[in-house]
Amino acid sequence: MSISTRKARELLSVLGQEFTVSDVVSKAKLSQSTARKYINELMKKGFIVKKDGKYMVTDEGLFLLEGVSVFGKRVGENYSYIFTSENGSPVPLKIDSIEKLYVAVKYGLVPENIFRLHVEKGYLTSWLSSQLGATQLARRLSMVKSLSEAVEVLEEYIGL
Repeated sequence: MSISTRKARELLSVLGQEFTVSDVVSKAKLSQSTARKYINELMKKGFIVKKDGKYMVTDEGLFLLEGVSVFGKRVGENYSYIFTSENGSPVPLKIDSIEKLYVAVKYGLVPENIFRLHVEKGYLTSWLSSQLGATQLARRLSMVKSLSEAVEVLEEYIGL
């Protein structure tokens, strides 16, 4: 049995950041044996670790949880993100959500050199953290080296 990312996301959103086997049984309404199987799978995937008799969500698990809370969140027009070229010319596109960022990156609406510039300078990651509360995503995107890596991170984050 292998737990899907979607199922892991659902379970963690019900359980919170710290829980016991009993919590999994009661909150997720699972049998003891199924709860233990899911816990083992969550541990194998690196979403949780065992500490002092309890299970704690890891950074990887927090990344999944944050995606749940940020998905669908939009900022007002005055707070939208605008990519600009090195000389300051705006790319004619306003980003007001993770979903729009994903589309812009996935379909090449933002040239790779401009995307990388905004990530390297910390502009995009700062906006993600401050405007959308997507600190885990910002941290993960700060480490990507290409648009294709960014697409992978965003797809994992939004559950595609």
